[in-house]
Amino acid sequence: MTKIKYYYNEESCSYEPVKIPLKIKLFRITGYLFLAGIIASSSLFGYYKSNPTPKEDMLISNREKLNIQWGILKQEIMLINENIADLQLDDHELREILELSDLPAEIRDAGIGGDNQITNLKSQNLKFEEQIVNSYQKISKLKAQLKIEGLSLDTIAKYAAARDKFWAHIPAIQPVDHKDLRRFSPIYGMRLNPVLGKWMLHRGLDFMGERGVPIYATGDGVIQLAQMTYGGFGNLIIIDHGYGYQSRYAHLSRIQAFNVKKGDIVKRGQVIGYMGSTGRSAGIHLHYEVLKDKAHVNPIGFFQLELETEAYHKLLLLAKENTAPLD
Repeated sequence: MTKIKYYYNEESCSYEPVKIPLKIKLFRITGYLFLAGIIASSSLFGYYKSNPTPKEDMLISNREKLNIQWGILKQEIMLINENIADLQLDDHELREILELSDLPAEIRDAGIGGDNQITNLKSQNLKFEEQIVNSYQKISKLKAQLKIEGLSLDTIAKYAAARDKFWAHIPAIQPVDHKDLRRFSPIYGMRLNPVLGKWMLHRGLDFMGERGVPIYATGDGVIQLAQMTYGGFGNLIIIDHGYGYQSRYAHLSRIQAFNVKKGDIVKRGQVIGYMGSTGRSAGIHLHYEVLKDKAHVNPIGFFQLELETEAYHKLLLLAKENTAPLD
């Protein structure tokens, strides 16, 4: 039951009921309704926040899964970056070994300019646009870096193959096995010719051993000559190694002198003939010469770097004997 409020009317000297104007009643009713609406909205908000709808549940679950996938993608990008860094380091070291100029940092970094696909992505007003565009840019850069490294390693491989071929043709080993070597004359240049008894230029090295000791090709090449000569070298083999290099093997054995013939392709370490004393010679030995661009060079500068420790020390000991050449 609604309580009636009274007020004292001095004119009538009596209590009369208070009459509330309609406008105030309407104002009060509106205020009550507004307050009720706020309370109801707050209650509903609290309810839905603590009790999401199935659709909201699905969206929350999808967002959590998406966050997990973003995390995995970031890890994968980080691992790929580390692998590329390792490749770049290997590339740099290989270029140093092969004496190739290094790739400039700006090329290795593979900076990428404008990308139409990135522009298209930005124009689509996608959800999570920043993450999507950022990840796409990182992946695009990784692809560019991998492509550059692939091309660089291809270049290195081709250059290395060419260098291998080049080194295989250099006359870079000793023509007589150190176990067969008895004496060695390191004298290159002017010396007293033991046969003619006068000072003459000696353009090679002399290796002394037993008759029939195998003689080895010191580098890959083609047999240019394998026959008896009459200019003092006796049975002579000449190998054209290419790249301007030529090697000569003189005074080979009279019996079974040649293991090759003109035009044969030979490999480094292949037996080409046998030690003897044909031609102008004072004893059984191999006279060995190397030419570069048709000019004689001291052979010892080539093969001594290829010798194992034992063979190198033996060569030094024999050289200290200062054995005179035999031709």
